[in-house]
Amino acid sequence: MSIVPEAWSWDQNSRDFPRRLRFADNHPSVWLATLTEDPGTLARLNALLSAAERERLARFRVRADQLRFLLGRGLLRTFLGAHLGVAAEQVEFQHGPFGKPALAPPAGPPALQFNVSHSGQLVLLAFHASRAVGVDVEALQPEFEWSEVARRVFPPETCARLARLQPQAGRTAFYQAWTRQEAGLKAAGHGFGEPAGVAREPRPSVFDLPLPAGYHGAAALL
Repeated sequence: MSIVPEAWSWDQNSRDFPRRLRFADNHPSVWLATLTEDPGTLARLNALLSAAERERLARFRVRADQLRFLLGRGLLRTFLGAHLGVAAEQVEFQHGPFGKPALAPPAGPPALQFNVSHSGQLVLLAFHASRAVGVDVEALQPEFEWSEVARRVFPPETCARLARLQPQAGRTAFYQAWTRQEAGLKAAGHGFGEPAGVAREPRPSVFDLPLPAGYHGAAALL
């Protein structure tokens, strides 16, 4: 599946240029970009946003949060517009009960599935031609006390496995488990805040992502 925007003008040799993480054909198409402060790029992305998206952007008080939202939504619009054959600013979204965006009907065939995640300096976009997709990336935080969080969100068997590991290995395994679970929940349109008894769809296929040092990420397909 090729959805590379032909008119995208970032330098393809730059670390900022969206680049595809390579997988087998039956895997999701995942693209990675890093934050940029280039004024021309930011202006171009901002011009693609809807009025509601610009209002949301203005509510962010931390510069990095602004850049992550602008890059993620601007790239998403660029890719989807190229796929649908429409101007990026004409792409319309609808949102699920937990905020997962989808193309608003009628979007035209095929019904492309997508998801976005960002953390630290990275933004990830995942696409699939027909299957629901989720993606998650997390920047590792060396001082983060992960063990208590694990007890709140993971099943007992996962917690027991993490507890048997040495501290550094346990931290790495926690982030791997977290991103895999989050990607699966996002693929299904669920959230971590749902009651434990909520019925789930079939278990997703989950793929660990080859990301730069200091990050863990996963993509999931239903």
